[in-house]
Amino acid sequence: MKKLLVLVMTAAAGIGLVGCQNAEESSATVEVKPVEMAFVEGSIYYRERIALPDNAQVSVSLQDISLADAPSVLLAKQEFEANGNQVPFYFKLDYNKANILPQHTYSVSARIEVDGELIFITDTVFPVITDVNQTHKLDLMLVNAR
Repeated sequence: MKKLLVLVMTAAAGIGLVGCQNAEESSATVEVKPVEMAFVEGSIYYRERIALPDNAQVSVSLQDISLADAPSVLLAKQEFEANGNQVPFYFKLDYNKANILPQHTYSVSARIEVDGELIFITDTVFPVITDVNQTHKLDLMLVNAR
């Protein structure tokens, strides 16, 4: 009988405590802001009349290059295999507009490698987004790296 009384009292206390729970505290609202995306697009080419092998790896990057004494910050990257295709290659780099600061400098660079060996690369800074023209479309000319 004593065990039954302890069981009933414990159940009653538990039910009473559940009734004290504040429902407003447990249903927190989270405000989710939509991500506003933008993009930089263009083409990659080189002047040499050299055919790329099927396994050539093409890489295009959008970076924040604002700090001269620090590594660039990668914002977007597109990589693909040539698969027998030849230049020009077209690219589109999507980025989050919230990551762009008006006072910073952004650029796009590209490279082509074969079996891990660099074949072609951009040798010029191609400014985008916050440059004077607010560039979002550009053609990257690569130079022979050999």
